[in-house]
Amino acid sequence: MSKVGRKNMRWTSDQVLVEIRAWKDRGEPLYANHVRLNFQELLAASIRYFGSWQKAVETAGIPYDQVRKYRKWSNETIIQEIQNLHGRGVDLSFRAIALSQYNSMVYAAIRPKYFGSWKAALEAAGLESEEIYRYRSWEETDILGEIRRLKSEGADLSSKSMDEKSNRLIATARRRFGNWGAALERAGINYDDVRRRKRWSRETLVEGILGLKRQGIPLITPEVKKANPSLFAAACKKHFFGTWKKALRAALRAEQLSEAAPLASPVGPAILA
Repeated sequence: MSKVGRKNMRWTSDQVLVEIRAWKDRGEPLYANHVRLNFQELLAASIRYFGSWQKAVETAGIPYDQVRKYRKWSNETIIQEIQNLHGRGVDLSFRAIALSQYNSMVYAAIRPKYFGSWKAALEAAGLESEEIYRYRSWEETDILGEIRRLKSEGADLSSKSMDEKSNRLIATARRRFGNWGAALERAGINYDDVRRRKRWSRETLVEGILGLKRQGIPLITPEVKKANPSLFAAACKKHFFGTWKKALRAALRAEQLSEAAPLASPVGPAILA
């Protein structure tokens, strides 16, 4: 890591606090030895104005127990830290975390007196270790391929749904592409369409099927999955039609009734009951 000290800075007590908070916001370790090696001027100014590095950190509003290199760990604090990092989308694979500023936590976690292994620590924190490691070394093409696979299955790709159901994928995509919308666009998916995800009902599914028919799209499984995968997936859900065959039958029946009685609603509840 390159030195970031600014020898010509005119220090004041307020400037010391500003720099400490800026370091924390950048994710820099705040234990004294790291600061001594990388920003010696800040450490010296902190001692000059506040008497000690610890006092300066605490005056900046940062509990010193949270930044000491040799933090006193317990099962509870390890679990809490893992959950906090997971919520922020931090890569929790062992290699990544062991090389990060959080390495003291992971090495505490694998000690026999705590969890004995990183996998056990993750599971104690309520995380699936398989999910954590699934995306740990994914390249750009892997991420885009997984996004396209989910789309082909009719998955809800909104950021809210993905945060709830596939946190590791969306976290990895955000790190790689900057944000989830950019990842979808790179995968060839219009993010505006995802954000305006249709809320399906039996009636709108029938309308959608008949709309495909009017477009000249064959209403066979491969063609429909290609043209409108979310419609196909929704139609096959148990609380709608259960199978594509039953959905197609309902749509064609609605079309026949509509032609027989033009003034009647082609997709009314009585038709689809």
